Amino acid sequence: MEKALGYARISKDDEASVSLDYQRAEIEKFCQHEGLNLIGIEVDNGISGKSIKTRPAVQRVLQCVDAGTIDAVVVFKSDRMSRNGLESLQIENLMNQRGVAYFSTTEGRLACDGVDDEFLSYIRAGLNQRERKLISLRTKTALARKREKGERIGGRPSYGWQVVNGEMVPHEQEQYAIARMKALQGKGYSTREIVEALKQENIRTRKGTWFNQTQICRILAKAA
Repeated sequence: MEKALGYARISKDDEASVSLDYQRAEIEKFCQHEGLNLIGIEVDNGISGKSIKTRPAVQRVLQCVDAGTIDAVVVFKSDRMSRNGLESLQIENLMNQRGVAYFSTTEGRLACDGVDDEFLSYIRAGLNQRERKLISLRTKTALARKREKGERIGGRPSYGWQVVNGEMVPHEQEQYAIARMKALQGKGYSTREIVEALKQENIRTRKGTWFNQTQICRILAKAA
């Protein structure tokens, strides 16, 4: 029985991505139907399809292909491997060179040497790259709308700020702490001396711990 290795990916940039569980299930069903021995499924979770260079799981798959330790690679859809047009073509070319079958559960066999196969490879690569561009455009448009509305973009608010009803507003206690840091700095205190002064005044970090010099420098730099 031929050995197959599956690959699944979900991107944090694409809310419409098919879940990893669904991709795994489809890969398993496909291998069972095709009589392939699925030895594992490599997964890149929350990583963009922009480039294969930043994805450890896809690199492991390609290393197995290059080494000839597997007979087939199975994905849910070809854009799970890459949405970069050139990389998509290079991946299919590598599969052909190493004699490794390349399957998509939704598109069928991808890498082969038929008369029209190279032409179809170019079409797939172009469509995958187009989808990447569309996702990027949708993300930028959504972020721009959030900025226009004054909504929070994402991530944890900087020290001194908090999110209330979707809006960024000053955090009273943290703003006081920043003001004290700036006042002490204005008096010529070093960061080490500021740390000690804040301890004496029982002024702590957001987590309830004492400030260190690195944190003081970072907060003062942002407040400058």
